Amino acid sequence: MHRLTNLVILAIGSIILSGCGPNNEETPQEEQGPEEVATVRSQKRRYNPRLTYGGTLYAYKEANLGTTLPGRVEKIHYEEGRTVKEGSLLVELSSELYAQALAEKNTLEKDFNRISRLREKGSVTQQKYDHVKAKYEAAVAKARMMRKNCRIRAPFDGTIVDYLVHEGENFMFAPSLKPGYSHTSGIVQLMQLDRLKVQADVNENELPRITEGQQARVTFDAYPDTSVQGQITHIDPILSTSTHSAKVEVTIDNSNGTFKPGMYARLNISLPEKTNVFVPLNAIIRQEGTGNNYVFIVENNRAVKKPVKKIQNLDDLVAVEGIKADRQVIVQGKSRLNDGDPVKVTRSKTLDESR
Repeated sequence: MHRLTNLVILAIGSIILSGCGPNNEETPQEEQGPEEVATVRSQKRRYNPRLTYGGTLYAYKEANLGTTLPGRVEKIHYEEGRTVKEGSLLVELSSELYAQALAEKNTLEKDFNRISRLREKGSVTQQKYDHVKAKYEAAVAKARMMRKNCRIRAPFDGTIVDYLVHEGENFMFAPSLKPGYSHTSGIVQLMQLDRLKVQADVNENELPRITEGQQARVTFDAYPDTSVQGQITHIDPILSTSTHSAKVEVTIDNSNGTFKPGMYARLNISLPEKTNVFVPLNAIIRQEGTGNNYVFIVENNRAVKKPVKKIQNLDDLVAVEGIKADRQVIVQGKSRLNDGDPVKVTRSKTLDESR
């Protein structure tokens, strides 16, 4: 009897415990509504594509002028900053070697005149005549070289930028160490500044789109409200093996002397008109860890992820490949979306209305 009572008590306890245990049935969660978004319709437009590069200004021509042999600088005829014409005498060097060569040439000239008269009379052999003539011609060439060696003339119209050696100093073959300019050894640095050239590196993918003779608009950080028209005058025939780019030169007029070599410049090269689909720039999303871009468009009340390729930025718009015109592109609420999420469009604008 006692045993039966214990079994009854255990049974009642189990019932009580099972009734007080946790409820294993899942409580249904409230389903989240669609994400509210704002959209702008993509639109096909005609425009002029342009390529933009940063570059540096250089003199149109540049030369460090020196002499064939070392010597002492005796006379400098123009101050730094002066503009000179082609052929102007800029610097004179010590002329001792020239005087020596001239004396030697004058002596041999007398010998040559004397032997020429004797040859006419048949008093000397042809071999003797040829020997004296060769020595005289060599002396003439040496004197001419020495004369050039003690005078420096401008090889082109230009501006004297700097003297690397001054009056009374000896000229030796030492390179100029100014970064970014010619390192050739010289006495005077001459530059043509009435025209300048902008050098920029152009990637191999964009080189086929530009040609010599093409126009380019040049702007300057130092003169933000000024731009000048230039022309592509040279494209390097080879590419850098490290950057896979080629140097491109654009020549501009600088007759008023406003711009200086060494300034930073920007090249804007306009290309022939074409048509592309445009979307707002703020609709583009960059995929983390990659260079890939995408947008979300609305299809059947869901966000659909579309990879796109950026072609050209025009202010707050961007030409893209990857979507068609007249698509609802999400511009607000896109950061909370995944591909296929339900959405509700609360505001939709045209491309012009969004600007």
